[in-house]
Amino acid sequence: MVQLLEARLVEALKSVDAYGDVSPRPEHDPMTVALRQKAVNGDLIRWDDSRARYVLTGSGRSRIAARSRPSASVLRFKPRDDRTEPRKKA
Repeated sequence: MVQLLEARLVEALKSVDAYGDVSPRPEHDPMTVALRQKAVNGDLIRWDDSRARYVLTGSGRSRIAARSRPSASVLRFKPRDDRTEPRKKA
């Protein structure tokens, strides 16, 4: 459930970057208003008076970038058995 909400927030931030608001067209449904308010309270977007639209903050841009990275995975490393010389002690 948390991942679904995070995905919606990231899509809303991408929409802010493209259109200047959470939604491409002016909507006043509760989900749009809640996403906008959550983004403003989380300091992810702010209102820019000179452009008359919402703009992303640095935190919002990093949130989008962090979401687009693949998840980290743990790799197993095998010890090398092909060593013929013993290690030298320093």
